[in-house]
Amino acid sequence: MFERIKAWRQERRDKGAAAGRACQTFRATRGIDPMGAHVLRHEPQQTIVRVMYYAGHIPPARAWYAVSADEVREVSYDEVAHLEGPWR
Repeated sequence: MFERIKAWRQERRDKGAAAGRACQTFRATRGIDPMGAHVLRHEPQQTIVRVMYYAGHIPPARAWYAVSADEVREVSYDEVAHLEGPWR
């Protein structure tokens, strides 16, 4: 039982770290603060993160990042469209 809890906590830490790295990269490259981030897919090699930012309209504008141990790179919507659902 404790192994499942430990694995869940580690996954939460990994997702939080990936979202933080994506927000940090977004802030450094675009010069504006993001509203937040959401992990769309988490795998051991790569995590896909959606970063939302205020652009004067609803829904907020979005940027997507592929976060791995070595790099954080921005990806296009076409690469992550299958992970996105409709905005509610």
